Amino acid sequence: MDRRTFLQAVGASAPAALPADTADTAATHPDAAAPGEPRVLVYDDGRHAAPLYQFAPPLTPADFTITVDQFADTGVDTLVYSAGLEGGAQLYNSRVAQTWGENVSQWTHPVWYRAGRHLEQLINDGHDPLALLCNRAHEKGLLLLASNWLSLQGGDRKTHGGWGRQSDFVYDHAGCEVGRETDRRAAGVSPRRFSLLHEDVRNERFAVFQEMLEDYPTDGVELSLVDFVPMCRFDQVDQLRPLLTEWLRRLRQVADAAATQQQRRKRIYARIPIDHQTSTALGYDIQTWIKEGLVDGLVCCHGVFQHPMVQDWSLQQLRERVAGTDCRLVAGFSDLLHRQFERAATQEMTWAAAANAWDDGADAFAIVEYHWTPNGWPHTAEDLQTLRLLGHPDLLAVRNKLYHVPSRPGNERQTTAWPQARQPALPTELKEDQPVRLRLKISDDLESTAGQEKVEEVRLRVRITNIEPTLNRVRVKLNGKTLPEEILSLDDLTYRMQPLGSFHPYGFVYDFHLPRKLWPRRGENQVQVTLEKRDRGIQTRYDVHDVDLAIRYNRQRHLRSQPLEY
Repeated sequence: MDRRTFLQAVGASAPAALPADTADTAATHPDAAAPGEPRVLVYDDGRHAAPLYQFAPPLTPADFTITVDQFADTGVDTLVYSAGLEGGAQLYNSRVAQTWGENVSQWTHPVWYRAGRHLEQLINDGHDPLALLCNRAHEKGLLLLASNWLSLQGGDRKTHGGWGRQSDFVYDHAGCEVGRETDRRAAGVSPRRFSLLHEDVRNERFAVFQEMLEDYPTDGVELSLVDFVPMCRFDQVDQLRPLLTEWLRRLRQVADAAATQQQRRKRIYARIPIDHQTSTALGYDIQTWIKEGLVDGLVCCHGVFQHPMVQDWSLQQLRERVAGTDCRLVAGFSDLLHRQFERAATQEMTWAAAANAWDDGADAFAIVEYHWTPNGWPHTAEDLQTLRLLGHPDLLAVRNKLYHVPSRPGNERQTTAWPQARQPALPTELKEDQPVRLRLKISDDLESTAGQEKVEEVRLRVRITNIEPTLNRVRVKLNGKTLPEEILSLDDLTYRMQPLGSFHPYGFVYDFHLPRKLWPRRGENQVQVTLEKRDRGIQTRYDVHDVDLAIRYNRQRHLRSQPLEY
């Protein structure tokens, strides 16, 4: 039987009960409606926006499974749960590694002390935390992929012993740390990351992933290949490439055997940089992984480490590489914005990202953060409505959206020196007679909607720092057409007080209310900002700080959102 036929057979079978030591692991829920393949995924580490950090002891199983419950019937079909810490400690009753806090003699961090006590209490009460989450997910019709670190982070007992995050394996194998290196790309990478060139490291990590596949009713595993990378020195990635591929071959065999044993589909998803050059530089042979069926899905991210919000993926090249295979492409969305009033992407920004993902040909959409809490925790009604529409491109088509040119968070001038691919376009300096050209992709087909009179407004906004419009002359073009002053409104941020202080950075917002003849087109659009005349009375830098496109709809013609003012 070939692998595709095998997977179809397993997918069609009802989950079977698992032999285990606890009732949590053995429990099955045959009445639950199991979803198909992941389509809307949300990542959660079960710590920050969850009971491990926020709840006072004692913790009940029902308290702990709130991590699952918060996504029930929200439109999310898959929870990617971080079952371990970067230092090798696990958030469940592992038999191959240590549970968080198991090797701590004296805690030094109050929040992590609480988390460790919670886990210890649940286990002592006869509950395995990972089993609790798996079974609760299946009760609520969700898939659960157990995520874990492939790149361990080193530490020493004197400094980190009271944190509980590092396992004894990490302490005892300090020689496996990559260490300092002269390659300029390593400037922003932790030298304490472990090297997978060491067989002991590969075996320890393999045992953890094997355990999550074989000993728990997970629906598969997810490998983070974008954090603390590369998993060796930069000049050793050619040695890493075959070793990592062989490691995945072994894991694929384990996953398929566990699928047969449990009669439950066991998926392997890998989180990777979408840029081929970056993946190659990290030692990933993704084409072989796809060809041999070693991975069931690729979660495509716009960089490594934490990266700011990007709303389009350009999946065409990867789509060609997975053609004719079962490998699925997931658009991995980071919602980090870090603006003055919004830490995370707004609802309209998130909807714009999802709409672009489906337009780019993604098989699934994932919010890839260690916790998704745009409005704090617990989730608000607005958050739940955001999630509800993510998997429905037809419903998103006429929902309000805010498209945003990728920009660095806060006041950062530059992110990490490497990788340069897909570095945020903004902020960028605006110099006299040197046009700033920017790409803005949208999925909305405004022309088709215009005939139904459902488009309320389309606005292009350009935020420029430190500028005084009366003393400078700026020209903005959209797809080669100059935007006239007649459709321009200005918002003065030079110095303006609001409850938390002044707006920053200083400057102005150039706000263009676009008539139909100047609307952007579906797909790629070009925005050009030119400083045609500069004020000589001040010596300061002007930056194009933000560029966004707001599209707002009416539910139906003549149903404007605010028809009355009193």
